[in-house]
Amino acid sequence: MNIIIFGPPLAGKGTQSKRIINDFGLTHLSTGDALREEKAQKSELGIKASEYSSKGLLAPDDLVAEIVEKFYHNNKSDKGILFDGYPRNIEQAKHLMNVIEKDGNNIDRIIFLKVPKEELLKRAIKRAKEENRTDDKDSEIVMTRINEFGNSTIPAINFIKESGIKTIEIDGNKSIENIYETIKSGLK
Repeated sequence: MNIIIFGPPLAGKGTQSKRIINDFGLTHLSTGDALREEKAQKSELGIKASEYSSKGLLAPDDLVAEIVEKFYHNNKSDKGILFDGYPRNIEQAKHLMNVIEKDGNNIDRIIFLKVPKEELLKRAIKRAKEENRTDDKDSEIVMTRINEFGNSTIPAINFIKESGIKTIEIDGNKSIENIYETIKSGLK
């Protein structure tokens, strides 16, 4: 079972992903985590990614596609992969679907967490303090990321949905437990 979890920055994708992985045994691909790891290692990919994230911009498609494709081929399993933070635009969606279809697989479900901008900004302030996340301290950078999601990722969601993949849309303002119960029932 290959699943994509979508939501704007700070919607709770990471929290829900952990639960899905534990209950369904999926491999977790978080492009955000992968990019942060590359940055921490100061690899060539990490240095390139840092140039973009410091301005609140997303890493370019070719950079992210390279990381995702490598991860997919190195980590695919019988149980499947949970794609968290990828694809972020139509080109990435086409890339992901192509990589998976070439391998004889497909995307089985889309999970879409919806959260209003005002709530996302509150969550950014809280996460910046609790986790010392520098990418959440500047509200302008956070708004850039949120707006990028609306401008680029929503069209990618719609593109993938057009292929007939079942989508589970969830109000991300509900409790963590309520959100996960909706996800779990939608995946069974």
